[in-house]
Amino acid sequence: MSAVPNISPVIEHLRRQLLRCQIAHSTQAIISSGYQSFDQLLPESGLPSGSVIEWISDTPGLRATTIALRCAAGFLEKPGALAVVDSFNDFHPMSLSHLGIPLSRLLLVRPCCSSTAVLSQAERSDALWALEQLARCPGVRVMMTWIDRLSPTAQRRLQLAVEKSGVTVFLMRPATALRQTSWADLRFRVQSSAPTETTSSHITVRLVRSKNSVQRHGQVLLDCNHETGHVLEASELADPASAKTAAC
Repeated sequence: MSAVPNISPVIEHLRRQLLRCQIAHSTQAIISSGYQSFDQLLPESGLPSGSVIEWISDTPGLRATTIALRCAAGFLEKPGALAVVDSFNDFHPMSLSHLGIPLSRLLLVRPCCSSTAVLSQAERSDALWALEQLARCPGVRVMMTWIDRLSPTAQRRLQLAVEKSGVTVFLMRPATALRQTSWADLRFRVQSSAPTETTSSHITVRLVRSKNSVQRHGQVLLDCNHETGHVLEASELADPASAKTAAC
């Protein structure tokens, strides 16, 4: 019986051809996440500028925010500010120092100061207004905000804004957002494999949606130290099916 040819390189080549056709009209720049294994997981081996990117975490706090800020630092290699829309008044600017983001590049906006974990309708409207205005601002390079619910209309308006301005928007969202329709260019699921009481934890980041419908399988493993705030690259975890094949 003749050996079955390895078609993986052919499939990968076809994927890349399809992706080039889909983004041929785009002028987006591709920015490294700062993590080699993370870049390898992404369709274009980096994060696209002028896009909306969702970071969905099971638990609020340090993990997803730290990873997203580490990625945001790469966008700031070009002129422009990091804008943070902080509706809950719990963002600490000094945490940026260990990521190499100078405070002179930070624009901190607090449209409201919610005392609860969920924004009221009025507070959400104020936050969305600030978000959309900053997404249209040519002086902003990348921005971040925390928001639970986002209507399809608001998502579409945000998408049109970044396509015109080139600003990249990071939306930090809870796990409940997975039940909602998403217009994001990329959507990541951030999960921790260790209790919150420990000083460090393993974090997995998985790409669950790509606007171009071309994505690679698997997930990235990172180590987060809660005392220093550093997130280090551990290794890339192979897709379970691939791992099983490699073990045979």
